[in-house]
Amino acid sequence: MAVFVGRFEPPHQAHVATVLHALDHAPRVLVLLGSANLARSVRNPFSAPERAAMFGAALRGAGVRRGRVVFRPLPDRFDADLWAADVRRVAGEVFGEGAPIALAGFEKDASSAYLRWFPGWDRLPTPERPGLNATDLRAAFLTGRSLPDGVPEAVRAFLARFARTPAFARLGAEWAAVEAARARLPSGAHLHEERWLHVQGGRVWLQTRQEAIGRGLWALPGQVLPPGERPTAPADAVFDHPARALVAPTAAHVWLGPPPAAFPARPVPLARALALPRRFHEDHHVILTWLLGARAEGQ
Repeated sequence: MAVFVGRFEPPHQAHVATVLHALDHAPRVLVLLGSANLARSVRNPFSAPERAAMFGAALRGAGVRRGRVVFRPLPDRFDADLWAADVRRVAGEVFGEGAPIALAGFEKDASSAYLRWFPGWDRLPTPERPGLNATDLRAAFLTGRSLPDGVPEAVRAFLARFARTPAFARLGAEWAAVEAARARLPSGAHLHEERWLHVQGGRVWLQTRQEAIGRGLWALPGQVLPPGERPTAPADAVFDHPARALVAPTAAHVWLGPPPAAFPARPVPLARALALPRRFHEDHHVILTWLLGARAEGQ
């Protein structure tokens, strides 16, 4: 059995080649669709079901029989150990506990980290295909340029349909806003933001974003500070994964309690907020669930 983990935003021919290579060595392949809990953004434009549909259609076009490849969503945790535990758990659910597994196309970290995260698993490296990556593909798609070579026909067809949706228009505006925000920052900027988590009476206080970046999404009330500024008081928690923010690496300093009046927010039923992770901007749902869990453990 083999496992292939990635975001596949969107799938391209190198991803298809990795699965075909894995199928030469394993009877079945589990494809885990990362970032499944995050809202649409310029980094993650497509939902897990959309990516599964694109990837599955591309594989069928390459002659892969139904049933040999299984797709499952995988949430972003912004924590390597939790992420690896999720990968192992889903693999166990699909293949059975103790099944021999090889991890396909896994080149993110050194072998020591690989062995620590996936003890007992083999590694199935895939030959590289230089010049093809999903980042460039997204850039071309969201700015209306021609797609590069190496995009399967089934994926091209999906993207053509998606380009006629309101979601595509919002993502195009977000792309322009992200690029403009980055252009205003000094080189190598690392930003800080202030956020508040206020939960009371089964409700959580949230803002609805009006900016082009994350428009319409829920966010913990607060603000991103100008470059070079930091919060003046220590926060209850800090979240600083380098990939958590869209514009630049940004550390979120979070306080437990009501937000200042300068950041008005409205109450949302907590159960509803917890059930809708893809309604949140960036990693704010991850922050919410982590802090609620930490608070429960401390009580």
